[in-house]
Amino acid sequence: MNTSPPKVVCVDLGGVVVRICRSWTEGCEAANVELRGFVEGSGDTTGPQRRSAVERYQRGLTSYPDFLDEVAAIFGGIYTPQEIGRIHDGWILGDYAGITELFARLRGIGIRVACLSNTNDAHWKQMEATSPAFGAIELRHASHLLGISKPDPAIYAAFEESTGCQGADIFFADDLIENVHAASLRGWHAVHIDHSGNPAGQIAQALAERGVNVKVRCEFPSPLVTRTLCRAEQPGGVIKVRPADFLVDELPLYEPSGEGEHLYLGIQKENMPHDEMIRVVAHHFNVDPDSIGTAGRKDRHAVTRQAISVNLPGKEPPTELTHDRLLVLWSLRHGNKLRTGHLAGNRFAIRVREVDPLQVPIVHRRLLQLVKSGVPNGFGEQRFGQRLDNHLLGRMVLEENWNGIIDHLTGTSHPIFPDHQRAARLACDAREWSTSVPLWGGGDHVERRMALAKSRGWTSSRSVKSLGGATLRFWVNALQSAIFNRVLDDRLAANELDHIQADDIAYRHEGGACFKVNNEETLESLNTRAARFEISPTGPLFGAKMLATGETVAQTEAAAARAFGTTVELFSASSHPPSGERRPLRIAIENPAIDSGIDEFGGYIRVAFDLPPGAFATIVLGELFGPFRTHVSANSAISSSD
Repeated sequence: MNTSPPKVVCVDLGGVVVRICRSWTEGCEAANVELRGFVEGSGDTTGPQRRSAVERYQRGLTSYPDFLDEVAAIFGGIYTPQEIGRIHDGWILGDYAGITELFARLRGIGIRVACLSNTNDAHWKQMEATSPAFGAIELRHASHLLGISKPDPAIYAAFEESTGCQGADIFFADDLIENVHAASLRGWHAVHIDHSGNPAGQIAQALAERGVNVKVRCEFPSPLVTRTLCRAEQPGGVIKVRPADFLVDELPLYEPSGEGEHLYLGIQKENMPHDEMIRVVAHHFNVDPDSIGTAGRKDRHAVTRQAISVNLPGKEPPTELTHDRLLVLWSLRHGNKLRTGHLAGNRFAIRVREVDPLQVPIVHRRLLQLVKSGVPNGFGEQRFGQRLDNHLLGRMVLEENWNGIIDHLTGTSHPIFPDHQRAARLACDAREWSTSVPLWGGGDHVERRMALAKSRGWTSSRSVKSLGGATLRFWVNALQSAIFNRVLDDRLAANELDHIQADDIAYRHEGGACFKVNNEETLESLNTRAARFEISPTGPLFGAKMLATGETVAQTEAAAARAFGTTVELFSASSHPPSGERRPLRIAIENPAIDSGIDEFGGYIRVAFDLPPGAFATIVLGELFGPFRTHVSANSAISSSD
């Protein structure tokens, strides 16, 4: 590969410079136009005609008014030309973060900035008027100006003739793989951009391989699922006002045998984070935290009941475990350690407050819809910590960036931390580790342990690994979860949560097995089974042993990984790679119940349901209530891991 700096950096516009709507559904939402008809689904018959109309429009062969009339006719009149005009005008959503800064830095070191885009005159003028990044582009080339569009080789030849640059002189970035391939065939250094991630950071990283070092702000997307199936906007509400408002009962996969080296305990905890529970139990039994097994992590601000195991071969507990927020309900011996996933599911009973109890019929209808369609199987915010940064720590674990983890946990590089930590973090920034140790608050366990380890002169690797394998694995799991949520979001945007694609790995709900979609069964047959909720598409939890999808789905999932600054390969190349698995994109909700009322704490709507292992009740609540808030007491510590 040529590693010399390019003479010109050429970029696509939509998906690289400016954010755009990626579907007709998103366009309608952006323009506040009611979605009508079968669009982008299996019942859509307008797709080929619309694509043909768009292509001619982008080549300058159709005027703006004629284009609107043509699309309205293709839809058979269910949208007016005026509505289509609103959707068209709302298609561009604004510049990507850091892209203007990137162009300025490139021009500052003598590299010319160009664009080569499939667009139209109306959007071109809109970008001229509203996009600072577009204003920073010197050499502007577009399909409607040249009369040809990508990936036609002629448009790349026209660009070369106009600029006087050829082959490796040109660095090219586009979010459509067919356009990247066409540029590569002409010898351009072409890179595929994930439009859902951080294009400026991706371009900067690729340019660094060519010896061009331009640093820009790297902003990663939220790890949370941002879309819902029910698209609920109200009644809203607040959860976890009191711990007793959020009840979780773990449903056991098996009963302890009564014999063995592991002591199983039935634990009820209230308003206690998972890691604190492990510390309390480890201290009482004088064992290493890694010798304690759990089937899953339970909510902090809640009353939860679950089983845990403690490896105590040949020993009986010296005294009864007592704690003001933890109660032992029962104890029995068993032969094996309780492992993550060793549960049949969880039963939830949740009171949502600050909501009108008379809204219960609306919530009930949505609950019935979810029973029929299934629930998007996203990971809730608990997986990512109160600062929503556990996935960032997971990426650094895979990269073995131990210094980065310590700086992130103890320094001021992360902009979100409670005020009481400021003095301790400033001391860590100055590498005054011993000074910082007594400055941390009572709930800052991980941060204090890092500072204490460094004050003892430990290496960064040893300091981070002293947190224990469970913590590091949890951070990596959070990174896997963020990528999964990204894939799930894309399926929700395309209305394909229950749709099997040609390259998918599908999941059988009875038995839990996964299988690769191939020619042995038609897509029509598979989607008939999906409609009966027998099977569902899956998303990735990347790792060394994860089943590989076909090429089209694999590219989409790899793009989701790049959105968080990582690659699929990193999950296998790490010195301690996760095993990986496929996770269904939707799950069944069982034993649903709903009621409402008023008690001494005010009005509420109570919902109850069972979910399979690994599913998050907060995802269900988002579907039922729309945007809701989680009540957190003023003295709650902000933790990176729970």
